[in-house]
Amino acid sequence: MSIDPHEIFENEFYVLDSNGKLFFADEYEADDEDFRRLLNKEVFLKSVDREESPHIKYLNKLKIADNEPLSDAGHLSYLPNGALMLELLRRYSTNVILSLGAYPVVTSIMYDLNSPPVKEHASLFGQRMYKVKPAKREFVLRYAACFGQFALLSRKYITYKDLPLRVFELADSYRYEQRGELSGLTRVRRFFMPDMHVLTKDMEMAKEEFFNLYKLILDEGRKFGWVYYSLYNMDPTFLKENFDFIKSLANLENKPILIHTVEGGKYYWVLNVEFHYIDSTGRPVETATVQIDVGNGERFNITYVDENGLRKHPIILHTAIHGSLERFLFEFLEEAAKMERRGVKPRLPVWLTPIQVRIIPVNPSKNMNYAMKVLNILESKMIRVDVDDRDVSMGRRIKDAESFWIPYIVVIGDKEEEEGKLSVRIRDGAILTIGVEEFIDILDRDLEGYPRERLYINKFISRRTSFA
Repeated sequence: MSIDPHEIFENEFYVLDSNGKLFFADEYEADDEDFRRLLNKEVFLKSVDREESPHIKYLNKLKIADNEPLSDAGHLSYLPNGALMLELLRRYSTNVILSLGAYPVVTSIMYDLNSPPVKEHASLFGQRMYKVKPAKREFVLRYAACFGQFALLSRKYITYKDLPLRVFELADSYRYEQRGELSGLTRVRRFFMPDMHVLTKDMEMAKEEFFNLYKLILDEGRKFGWVYYSLYNMDPTFLKENFDFIKSLANLENKPILIHTVEGGKYYWVLNVEFHYIDSTGRPVETATVQIDVGNGERFNITYVDENGLRKHPIILHTAIHGSLERFLFEFLEEAAKMERRGVKPRLPVWLTPIQVRIIPVNPSKNMNYAMKVLNILESKMIRVDVDDRDVSMGRRIKDAESFWIPYIVVIGDKEEEEGKLSVRIRDGAILTIGVEEFIDILDRDLEGYPRERLYINKFISRRTSFA
């Protein structure tokens, strides 16, 4: 039986269905299997099978990253392929955020815990903080971009004409997660977060901005074929007073959302939406997030001058549209794992694949000149291409290319050289015989709208070091 939104309680879970009706979560019968997984995790506290997330084996298989034994647990070292992928994700996420008109900044990674606003804000975060004490003062390593951006904004003159004001930073962040929870890319102690804060003049502007960011997060997920399942943590008073607004957000998803009411006034936010991605083992993992913050404007003394010349504290939105770069990469790897479970060759989007094209000359000593001509043309178009110039069998070289999920394998023999064509093996199994320009057109369509970057490793496989 549905319930009246004005009769809700603190510290309770509810489900808002696609018809706008509210139910107690423990009484709701979910048809959507993935939504049931979110209910099981958050409401019934049921853990899924401890099967290792497949993305972890891919980190080694694709030479992306490994744990750093000389550092603390949960700190990764990225190999050239991983460094390239992080850079591509950074550039992609940055471009999305800059398109919103955000101002990029760079701030410090540590802050004085004796400073009252830092101390108060850190106390809400709990025990998962890295602390350093180089001398008499104790500092906290940032766990997001909040401290630096808020401190910076508190020193600036802002008027109502500047609002909404969006500030962005790729925050090198640190969280002292429990050792037993550390896992691959999803739970680490050092990570990179594309973190944006938006200053708004009042709740109406905040809700308008929130709605747009919410929609953008959903659109970004859909762009890559992902479905998010939302958990709304919120102050019950906010839910009662803004139920129509909450329904308008839920309508963007057209499926149930999970609501968790918290103790009123306990947190700096009144609404904190977590978007969960369901991995290939059935685990919900929080990725993107967006919050309405009513506390930190005053806490950090951030002000703006309103139409009447009065100084007021803004309402602040926090958002990580793609989550951390690590979890952003995790989602792509877990999509590949889902393909593998369905019996389909796993693959990454062409723009994110470290090596986009591999050229294999049938006879390296005979066909290399044409192979290098093709390679140089592709390189000039910012295509990541290498050449397998080793004196080993054709079968071995094709197998090696397949093992690294290279989307296009170009085989060049006497026939291709004579006809000025390419024999292109596509990862889905198709084989095309096409010209170089036609192949470039295919690649351009794959890469349209995404960042391009050069190869991070030697283009000649025979000269490549073992860790690359």
